[in-house]
Amino acid sequence: MPKNPKPTETMARNAARGLFLRSQQPPSRRGGTAIGIARARDIRARRPLSYETIERMLSFFARHEVDKEAEGFRQGEKGYPSKGLQAWLLWGGDAGRAWARARLAEREGYE
Repeated sequence: MPKNPKPTETMARNAARGLFLRSQQPPSRRGGTAIGIARARDIRARRPLSYETIERMLSFFARHEVDKEAEGFRQGEKGYPSKGLQAWLLWGGDAGRAWARARLAEREGYE
């Protein structure tokens, strides 16, 4: 197991898409925080992430799972792309959540 695992290509594409969608919005419709934007840049560049960061990723996904039910999360819906979708993608999207879960499950002693 690598000390600091490297994000996948799918995560990098999701983060890049989140940054792109965000860049196309007026300031009032941009999703994500400064931390989320920094994380997206790390993921897009496929920089290895610390386990502390991976734990923060899972915390983000747990808090924001509800955003997936909001209007504008899916293409074709009013308000697309929602701030929630933008933020979700910045953190690597569904692939990021699955990857973070798997990396922490691999780590000895994680429950």
